[in-house]
Amino acid sequence: MLPSHVLAGAVGLRLERADVQWHVSPGQDDSLMRFWLTFSGMSYGFHVGAEDETLDVIVEERGTDADMGVYGRLEVRAAAGRDPAAFAVGQRLVVVHDLFAGYLGKPIGARLSFERVDLSVADWEDELHWAVGDLPPAVGVRQR
Repeated sequence: MLPSHVLAGAVGLRLERADVQWHVSPGQDDSLMRFWLTFSGMSYGFHVGAEDETLDVIVEERGTDADMGVYGRLEVRAAAGRDPAAFAVGQRLVVVHDLFAGYLGKPIGARLSFERVDLSVADWEDELHWAVGDLPPAVGVRQR
């Protein structure tokens, strides 16, 4: 299902909180795994989809920390600082536009327009990418 369809019920609501799951491994930069946006008590999770599928956006509870032994750990933290989702907290969601890969035309993400900021997110080459405003040109998306 397209992100705009899943998030249709959140349009017009204020973003109460944003939480982010990071893969933390000693000696490496933290890696974005997934994140959750909560509107009026309902949380939407943003994940990398199954192979060759679009960004997965589903209604679900916020995840938890997990120890992965030698592979590090997963940490869930409130979005903060320069996390793109942190800029949208407290604002109303105005509209959601699905994003499509420029050369393939398949859906890969969404642009969530809030009152004063756009949050773009995409599943590109099986990695989750996010940005305030548009995604970098290297991601190669177009809006349909």
